Amino acid sequence: MISADFLEILRCPLDPRQRLTLEGDRLICQRCAVVYKIKDGLPVLVADEAELPPGCTNLDQLPCQQEKKP
Repeated sequence: MISADFLEILRCPLDPRQRLTLEGDRLICQRCAVVYKIKDGLPVLVADEAELPPGCTNLDQLPCQQEKKP
């Protein structure tokens, strides 16, 4: 599984200021609740493969992505 030291440095690829929380076999962004899978002990931090939180149908709807738009 993922060590505490490794988890400490992991950040959400959509908002690098945000830490990820380990819940079972997945990592969850503390801010937007985007879920990243862990496959073979390695986090899959690819936004297009992430599970969006309820109510979001695409990445552009996430609060961290809304802030980036002019």
